Amino acid sequence: MKTGHIALIIAGFAVAGVATGTKKALDHTSFDNWKSVRNTGLSDSGEWAAYSVDPQEGDGCLYFYNTRTKKQIAIPRGYQASFTADGKWGISLVKAEYAKTRKAKIDKKKDLDLPQDSLAIVNLSTGGVEKIAYVLSYKIGMKGGDWIAFSSCDTTYLPAKILKEKEVAKPLVLRHLPSGVTKVTKWVENYGFDRSGSKIAVSTKKCDKDSLSSSGVGVILLPDTSYVILDRDKKFYGSPVFDHDGSQLVYVASDDSAKSGTVHASIYHARLENPMKSPREIKSMFMSAAGDTLVPNQYTKPVFSRNGQRLISGVAPIIAPDDTTIVDFENPALDIWRWDAPMTPPQELKNVGKVREKNYPVVIDLGTMHQTLVYSAPLATAEGADRWDGDWALVKDPTADAVEGQWNYFSPVEISLVNVNDGRKRVLGKVPAGIASLSPGGKYVTWFDDRNYYSYNISTGDTVNMTASMPVLVWNDEDDHPMPAEPWGGACWSADDEAMLIYDKFDIWAVDPQGKRKPECVTGGEGRKRNLRFRYLKTDPEERFVKRGGEMLLEVFDYTDKYNGLATAVYGKNVKPALTVLDGHAYTQVRKALDRNVYTWQRANFSESPDIWLCRGNDFGKALQLTDANPQMKDYNWGTAQLVKWRAYDGKESEGVLYVPENLDPSKKYPMLCVFYETGSEDLYRHYTMEPSWSWVNYPFYVSRGYVIFVPDIHYAPGLPGESCYNYVCSGAEEMCRRYPWIDKERIGIDGQSWGGYQTAYLVTRTEMFACAGSGAPVANMTSAFGGIRWESGDSRQAQYEQGQSRIGRNLWEAPELYIQNSPLFHADRVTTPLLIMHNDQDGAVPWYQGIEMFMALRRLQKPVWMLQYNGEAHNIRARKNRKDITVRLQQFFDHYLKGDPMPKWMKEGIPAVRKGQELGY
Repeated sequence: MKTGHIALIIAGFAVAGVATGTKKALDHTSFDNWKSVRNTGLSDSGEWAAYSVDPQEGDGCLYFYNTRTKKQIAIPRGYQASFTADGKWGISLVKAEYAKTRKAKIDKKKDLDLPQDSLAIVNLSTGGVEKIAYVLSYKIGMKGGDWIAFSSCDTTYLPAKILKEKEVAKPLVLRHLPSGVTKVTKWVENYGFDRSGSKIAVSTKKCDKDSLSSSGVGVILLPDTSYVILDRDKKFYGSPVFDHDGSQLVYVASDDSAKSGTVHASIYHARLENPMKSPREIKSMFMSAAGDTLVPNQYTKPVFSRNGQRLISGVAPIIAPDDTTIVDFENPALDIWRWDAPMTPPQELKNVGKVREKNYPVVIDLGTMHQTLVYSAPLATAEGADRWDGDWALVKDPTADAVEGQWNYFSPVEISLVNVNDGRKRVLGKVPAGIASLSPGGKYVTWFDDRNYYSYNISTGDTVNMTASMPVLVWNDEDDHPMPAEPWGGACWSADDEAMLIYDKFDIWAVDPQGKRKPECVTGGEGRKRNLRFRYLKTDPEERFVKRGGEMLLEVFDYTDKYNGLATAVYGKNVKPALTVLDGHAYTQVRKALDRNVYTWQRANFSESPDIWLCRGNDFGKALQLTDANPQMKDYNWGTAQLVKWRAYDGKESEGVLYVPENLDPSKKYPMLCVFYETGSEDLYRHYTMEPSWSWVNYPFYVSRGYVIFVPDIHYAPGLPGESCYNYVCSGAEEMCRRYPWIDKERIGIDGQSWGGYQTAYLVTRTEMFACAGSGAPVANMTSAFGGIRWESGDSRQAQYEQGQSRIGRNLWEAPELYIQNSPLFHADRVTTPLLIMHNDQDGAVPWYQGIEMFMALRRLQKPVWMLQYNGEAHNIRARKNRKDITVRLQQFFDHYLKGDPMPKWMKEGIPAVRKGQELGY
């Protein structure tokens, strides 16, 4: 029976190979013109869609597409598209031509000397397109209006010499879309419409070269474009902000002339029903628990509550101006590390900007002008009930246990409720990692702890276990990290805080925050019954809850065959969802029109390029393909993806994905690359873009060139990450070779990046199975990495070992033997496999000295090893020039050991430092 199954699979591969003819193999010249698609969205009515098709290098194109008539309007180089609320106009920015920008950069031009963007205004009724040059940004009314505002760098409005000065504010052009009437306001620093698009607030900044200019805040009223100056001639103005209805305005201003430190500012509040009336100045001053004076400053960003009855402002400790009498070369430069400080210097330095700008929330009642300081703890955060319309704020303060966060991802965080009217405080206790939130209506505080969801009723003070009577687990019992159980997640709330919608492994459930009603399965148990996973897709960014009888869009995943799909459910019916598409594709970038059931999404799988699809109505199986982004794909030998299963050495069943060339010839032998991280079988239908490497091998590129790629799932035993990797990767590789005779067991390589890089480094100390190995950003020595810093964030790496991905589960002093056993460095003498390491000198996740330790150990032991160190690069390579380079070097390395190609010069001789940047050694 098994033999027949294998023969059938081989025959299937062979037939695919015959059908492909003589297609080309992908090469390094294929990358730049390979295109990606971006689903920008839909007009509110669903009448128009916007999407773009862009090459990796070069000029792309934005399209406005009529979903009813199929009319299409192309905007070459367009991006950042939007629709007016009435759906009559499409707007986008237009990039300068790629070739011209490239030439200008080669000529060392900068800033405004570079080619500038333009603005495209599209009349969707006529199809007419008007372009306006030299545009920096634009805005339109969110819920109405037929005006557009854009910031300009056009020398028609200001001389070029002045425009190029970085501190100079730019002209703002206000344009009526139907008539083309414009109004220009010079020296505008910040601007923004109210939601209705009927007025625009601006802050201006005085230009010393224009005696008529002034700093100030004003409002331009539409449609007559009258300009009302609300305030002027102060030293500093922040961005003005409207309330939800557009009837009030708030901003920060100051006469403080300090050039460093913080300025002492006030809040200014204007009621726009009488715009001629001067704004009211609101002064704030408090004392913190530490004795600091707290006042508003230039970083204060006031906003209105949803109903406009309150202002949520802020205050902060005064930071003194820099002492100009201090002489730099006589002043010591140091950081002081203190054992009991909430943060270490690396954390403080990485967060110094946030600390400088941190404001403590102050709630101002606009009727009584009473002010309430919500908290003054530097590390605390706050969330206002019912968009600050409610009387309480939820405060989370990690200060007391902040040091524990060094090794505990779930260090306790105190949560409390503060009454925003009078400052009364209720301490609710501590919750792991501060995972607590307010219900949308502000009636409950909810959190997850000890494998259950809890709710606190603010009006009664009662706490209940919302999931005590759940018939299924709400926590992920399959997670193999050595840390407290985490939930499957939450979806949303129902109207009036009636129920909280949460997930189990399969379905969506509604649980009662009062604990009185039994949990209801929103998806009717269909997920568990059919081994499907249903998850809610929120398509309206302003949606706060679902209503009974309301439709819910769901994404669907089939655990058995890894199919993906879309479905709809009606909240409150508790029956199986309407599942209209479930197949071998990935569905991403899903968008829905606000007012109608019109959808667009990106669809792809490994063998099909991502394209944009459109569906009018809920029968998702009848979607229409809108793009064909990469028609050239048919000319290349690509590949197919297949789900494979086998038994690991410990007898447990595992899954993985096998990628094989579409022109497979079973009579030949193919090299195989095993690539791994943790689990990847759920990505069976993921498309991997044909692009230069970010630090790991590109699957289509290698498959096209005659490689088989094997991606096994890895599941981890406590304290044994290295052996767990060996258990699954090596057993899987052996089984693939046994099952498919066309895989050459003598030519198997492995490759991994980051956590995969560590596992690669471990495997070469554990087995001689592999002909070569690529290890990107590996941890070589867990004993030193345990005490290291993630320099990108400044955080300690200790929690990663005690609770996280490294899965040791204990600290270094409790189990030093596990750290040594799992560290490739201590077993480097066993290595016989040629190893290529990549570790970059600005790696912010894994300290790059880990790569150095592994390289120096193997060099000392005279083992074949190379290390690529990209200067100034991060954990994963970002610069395209470096991505292209490592793509070449990885291919040459693997081709040498797995295909028998000659060893390239850089491997044989390196590149002398005196020729760095001149020779590549390919």
